[in-house]
Amino acid sequence: MKNSVRRFAVASLAALSLSTAGCAELLSQLRTGQGSGLPVRAPEPPRVRVEQVRLTRAPRNEHIAMYFCTRVAPPIVCSIFGPIPTRDDLQFQFTTDLDFENPNQIPLPLVEVLAGFTIFPQATGEQNLGAVCLNLCEDPASCPPAQNACRSDQRDIRTIDDFARASVNFLVGVATGQQRFENLRIRTLAPGAHTRTQVHLQLDPDAVLRVVEHVGNNVVQQAQRGQQVRFEIPYRFEGTVWLRVENFGRFAASIPPFTGTWQLESLANNGQQGGQPGFPRMF
Repeated sequence: MKNSVRRFAVASLAALSLSTAGCAELLSQLRTGQGSGLPVRAPEPPRVRVEQVRLTRAPRNEHIAMYFCTRVAPPIVCSIFGPIPTRDDLQFQFTTDLDFENPNQIPLPLVEVLAGFTIFPQATGEQNLGAVCLNLCEDPASCPPAQNACRSDQRDIRTIDDFARASVNFLVGVATGQQRFENLRIRTLAPGAHTRTQVHLQLDPDAVLRVVEHVGNNVVQQAQRGQQVRFEIPYRFEGTVWLRVENFGRFAASIPPFTGTWQLESLANNGQQGGQPGFPRMF
């Protein structure tokens, strides 16, 4: 009888020891995330790079020249040289190709994109900067931007507050008011993936051409004299993307600045040989 009691006590102690060890291991896993499908540490921000900024729609050079004619002469005078361009004729639209690399073994859902765009970056005192915060949801009409959209406490990234001097509506989404996620092509960065997405934006044509008029006086004067000119618009694109990961919250990754120059002459020619068509002599 005593031997049976002793064997039962030893077995109970062994079971208790194993149970305690198992609980300790389980608690350790819960604290570190091991065995639960959760990452052990906070995920790294994705690596973001601007591959290119492509001007997909722009006025023809003769439309720009006619626009400048109406700035200094009555439209009825300018109409002698051809039709006065409409606002639609003067549209500037562009697509930014962004490369994302997700170094984590978990997906990273995108929630917001802040795009900042400057034309003639060297100019000062001109309203040549635009910024827009894009809320990435399936139906923007049902999910307006949150109060803290494109804002953050992170000190190493740019937020909408850093673009306080941006002109209102200088830069907007191509489908403002009815954007759907197809405009960005992706919503979640797959684990360990390298992905490219596109952001489609447009500039206010009146604002762009006012800056061209003030910054590129020589070019404008040449156009007004009927001389062949090449309209060049240097630019800088920059911004931030925000992501939200369950259990780790919202964090951001910078879009490094990308600079380039649009040459409108190539778009005006539409691939035709023989060079730039002549401008009407206005004076």
